[in-house]
Amino acid sequence: METGQIATPAFGLAVLVPATVLLFVIALVAGSKIKSLPGRFLFAALWARMIFGAYHVYMFKPLAAGLSGNALASIAIVGIGLLVIHLRHLLLAVLLPVYLLLALVILSGGLNGDVAGPMGVTVKYAYFIIILIAAFEALRQDSEEKLMPLLIWAFAPLLLFQWLSLALHLPKGSEAGDGLVWIGGYNHEAAFSVALTAAFIIGCLAHRLHPALRFGFLAATLIGIFLAGYRTAIFAVAPVALAAFWMAITQYVKRDQRRAVVTMALVIGLVGAAAVAVAYQTRFVDLGTFLADPGALIKPVREFTQIERNILSGRPLIWSEYLYAYAAGQPFQHLFGFGPESWATAFDVYPHNTLIGTLYELGILGLIAMLMLWTVMAGLTLKARRHERLTIGAAHLTFIILNFSTMPFWQVEGLALYGVLCGYTLFSARASVLERRIARPSRRRSSHPEARRSVRAI
Repeated sequence: METGQIATPAFGLAVLVPATVLLFVIALVAGSKIKSLPGRFLFAALWARMIFGAYHVYMFKPLAAGLSGNALASIAIVGIGLLVIHLRHLLLAVLLPVYLLLALVILSGGLNGDVAGPMGVTVKYAYFIIILIAAFEALRQDSEEKLMPLLIWAFAPLLLFQWLSLALHLPKGSEAGDGLVWIGGYNHEAAFSVALTAAFIIGCLAHRLHPALRFGFLAATLIGIFLAGYRTAIFAVAPVALAAFWMAITQYVKRDQRRAVVTMALVIGLVGAAAVAVAYQTRFVDLGTFLADPGALIKPVREFTQIERNILSGRPLIWSEYLYAYAAGQPFQHLFGFGPESWATAFDVYPHNTLIGTLYELGILGLIAMLMLWTVMAGLTLKARRHERLTIGAAHLTFIILNFSTMPFWQVEGLALYGVLCGYTLFSARASVLERRIARPSRRRSSHPEARRSVRAI
């Protein structure tokens, strides 16, 4: 839970059920246009997660064997996914850092005498693996490049429910208690904003979507992120938003008109940046204060002044608690951590930083494994198709920025985001290699759609 969290007004069934029926019809129409089984599974898995968030009043409760509805749904998705994907893709080399993390999760839990924690985290990482492989396979079978344009409809629940919260005037108090946010009856703005960020990234990668629909969706999603008011997501989305803007200029604007368009866009961008700076003035000041001397705000909790406790919504205070607790651990805990999900029994709030949370739960080895995963996946961007490198690289940067002030790896929405992004990155890298081989004079040329279908898995 976030500090200063205020209960979210949830929609009643009188609103949820009709809206869900409408969304289900939309999902059926969009999903039926996806030809591959992995693609349909991916669409259904993403759509279901977006719907479940609106039913958090029911999905957070234990339903069977002490597991919540969300946990059971994640297990079901993993189980179905294993029946859909080609199991040989579980041996993809890029998954080695994930398997290292899974091994550390089990080892750390065992060393700390915990069984429940490793089970929950194992399911989450398995979910990430399944989403990644499903995205990779679906893209390989998507010769007409229709998958990404259709996937945007999986995120329709986010926008519809957010609009309903506006229409019905059902806001939630912001995490800092300094205003209202609009998150469509979802439990918290962090997961909601991360899900919207996933929608925005998928929209950026939907190259074949009609420009009017594509940019309309991106604009609606970007506005939605601002309405959700989660400042971490607002800052993090900037790299991929700028990349999408630049790619749009090169793709849709004639060369002799680009200078005028760029000039006009810069003016609009500066005005927008100024508006954001004014709206989040305190946050910018706090960020500047922290970055000026980060070490000054990482210290024992008792040494924090009342003013320092409020900087960055209390993030430095939270981070200090975890870092000093980690430092006080035993030698084996320095290596392997205090166990997955161990924060829940020792602290009131989660770490709000993936690296600090991983260090506390899985030790220095876990931190190395997490950095290895990010490096391997981001490194694939260098091998991606030339016209996608900027967008994919910016999307990875957006995800990494998210991890410094919240924990996408703790949220299923964040794992869905990263799974689709990594699956797309892997596909683009493999497709680029194949396209270069086909382009060699010594080889017989074939059409681009055929090349997409021929990318090898390993």
